[in-house]
Amino acid sequence: MMEETLQGVRFFEFLTEEEREEFAEASEPVSFGPGENIIEEGAEQGSLFVLTSGMVEVRKGLPGGRSRLLAEIDTSRGRTVVGERGLLGESGASATVRAVGEVEAIRIPRDTFRRMGAEGRPAAFKLSYRIARTLARRLTRLDEEVVEAIRELESKGETDMEAFRDRLITDWSV
Repeated sequence: MMEETLQGVRFFEFLTEEEREEFAEASEPVSFGPGENIIEEGAEQGSLFVLTSGMVEVRKGLPGGRSRLLAEIDTSRGRTVVGERGLLGESGASATVRAVGEVEAIRIPRDTFRRMGAEGRPAAFKLSYRIARTLARRLTRLDEEVVEAIRELESKGETDMEAFRDRLITDWSV
């Protein structure tokens, strides 16, 4: 059943049926209630979550205790993943992912993923490659947005770093 669920997720489409089955065997179904954090900004990341039903919001903390909504993810438009950076990275989560309503997901723990990599399983290496490509695309997009924010501020004659920071924070997206 979980292998079939992973089959319907673009993030896993490049895996063979057997490789998806490896991840399905290493995963567990989880549920989250409205307002419950799935991933908390700054906390140690531990899992990749395949969102199978429900809606989540992704928020980034700002100075002064404020937060900015980066994205709303609705699984009615297709299953997707959150927490992929946590499988590879060592730093805390970069944003909070919170359930808007009831959310169903499949959890793939980081320690299981890393064990699969240490055992030399191709599925883990393929997923690492997919995560790296995703993060590289996001970094490229962020670089472009930073350059555009600098150009726009310079064209207005602004050199204030605070104005730059505010512009970057308010216009950056996932």
